[in-house]
Amino acid sequence: MKRRYVSGLISPDKKIFKDIFHGTSDQKQAKKFPLWQIVLSSCIMLFAFVFANNLLSGLILASISSLFIPPTQAKWENVLRVKLDSKVKLFITALLIVFSIPVSIASHHFQLQKEKEKAQLALAAQQKKALEEKNEAVRKDSLNYYLKLLVAPTKDIDRSLTLIDRANTFAKFGDEIDQLSNKRNTLRSNQIDLFIKQGNYSDALGKLDNLIAHNKDADHYYRRAICYQKLKQPQAAVNDLNRAMELGSTAAEKLYNVINPLRKRVIGYVTRCCDGTTSDARGRGACSWHGGVCNWNDPIYEEYRQYE
Repeated sequence: MKRRYVSGLISPDKKIFKDIFHGTSDQKQAKKFPLWQIVLSSCIMLFAFVFANNLLSGLILASISSLFIPPTQAKWENVLRVKLDSKVKLFITALLIVFSIPVSIASHHFQLQKEKEKAQLALAAQQKKALEEKNEAVRKDSLNYYLKLLVAPTKDIDRSLTLIDRANTFAKFGDEIDQLSNKRNTLRSNQIDLFIKQGNYSDALGKLDNLIAHNKDADHYYRRAICYQKLKQPQAAVNDLNRAMELGSTAAEKLYNVINPLRKRVIGYVTRCCDGTTSDARGRGACSWHGGVCNWNDPIYEEYRQYE
């Protein structure tokens, strides 16, 4: 069975707690408040959320402020069925303040920890950037140091090649790597020319093998063919000259004709008539219609090269 409060059953002079209990909302006419009070209460709650350092503190401050604003106070009285006099409001306020203190402290420490972690991350990023800049400066200085040594004239090509290898450990970008690679190829090419000039064909051959392994250049094949020729290896020389000619070397074509010239050999004999024609006949009557026989054993030649 539904129960409800009926007002007026107890006379006012007999009540113990006067004006605490009220009837239901349908038994008592709701109070009407001016618009400015509603706007003021909304602004106070908004400021409570703005100035609070966290959501829970904002809710606590908003709850406290709502106890002292007439429109929201009336709402609380209707919900709690209790008259919110000064003592009750002060008691509730004290409880909420006591509860909000550890919440605010914990929130403050949490915020400080977040700021500390953020500062640590920023410092670590700054230190990392400074270290990277320092390492980059050291790398560039080291690379430039070896490049200056390479500019200085030197007859020791092996030493220069060693310097390039050291400088290559500090090369990072494509243009730096290409620059060192070009210098290395130039030095190796000069060294090979020096070996060939000195007649040191075996050492030149080894250097050319390394060059060709990385760069299929016509000039490399041509110079290796020269080494093979000097070392009495004509077939190997012809093989390299063929490759050099495929790559467009005219010098290789000239050397090819020297090492592997066109030759002729006899592959058979024919009867040569006096008018220049040939006949297969061997007996009397051969070339009778061509002015007779001028050579019974005119050789037939075939052109060939010794090395393919």
